[in-house]
Amino acid sequence: MNKLILILSLLFMALSTTARNNPDDYKVTCTLTDGTVIEGYTSIPSTSHLISPVYDIKISDTYKGKARKYTSEEVKRIVYTSTLNDSLPLIYESVKAQNSIPNLFSKDPKPFKKPVFLQLIYEGKNVKGYKTLTTDYTVNNNSTKVNYVWRYYYLKKGDEIAKAYWLGIKGIFLVMKKAMKLYFKEFPKLVEMVDKKEIKGKQFRKNPAMVLPLMDKFYVPEK
Repeated sequence: MNKLILILSLLFMALSTTARNNPDDYKVTCTLTDGTVIEGYTSIPSTSHLISPVYDIKISDTYKGKARKYTSEEVKRIVYTSTLNDSLPLIYESVKAQNSIPNLFSKDPKPFKKPVFLQLIYEGKNVKGYKTLTTDYTVNNNSTKVNYVWRYYYLKKGDEIAKAYWLGIKGIFLVMKKAMKLYFKEFPKLVEMVDKKEIKGKQFRKNPAMVLPLMDKFYVPEK
């Protein structure tokens, strides 16, 4: 176990130190849950990624200055200001979210105990889309390999908890059609598109975010 923790620590350090030492990469605008907006610098640059689950973030008034820790219950949104002119700015939001994707044995996974920071990748009229970098483990004999993979979420208007709908694992997925129908169960028209092969597993695995505009389009308020 100690060896695994050391490996994780070294990998996280490697991710952080590969970023350019540019103060602008660390500059953020942070919106608190009470509506207050603050500007400052965080310890994780825009060139790196938050590795889920993240429940707090440190922000200082000056670059590499003394930081204050803000919890996911205090913060609503974090925007990296250097990315604002990008086609997809780097934005994290504090969200109540499921801690795993659904499967045949757990069709409605439990949420994390606290809100977590997820990267916003789609913001529609009825649906928001998120992703987060997380760890996946491959056990082989006496060794454990740590993989970093993306978990994807959607959050419908009116819902409190973001639903996980894909984990970017590699390899062959033998029941892809059945899995997609389970992931999209709240969107019958999407399930119909899967049945008609209008959405194929290969397409979806290559770009899991492709379904978010369709979810937004097919959204039907609960009665």
